[in-house]
Amino acid sequence: MEINEEIFEGFFKKLEDDKEFPRSIIEKLRKLFESEEVISQKNILDIIKGGCEDVGED
Repeated sequence: MEINEEIFEGFFKKLEDDKEFPRSIIEKLRKLFESEEVISQKNILDIIKGGCEDVGED
């Protein structure tokens, strides 16, 4: 396992342990990590903002 992958797995584990954190955001972040797309702060922020808007609509 690469260092980058280890860091992200630890990150996802912490998010999943937080019962208040929306699962849809975690799923989208995982898809971004698994994709060939460049992972940037903007991409991560866009996913979190979008997920927060989705949760606010529920």
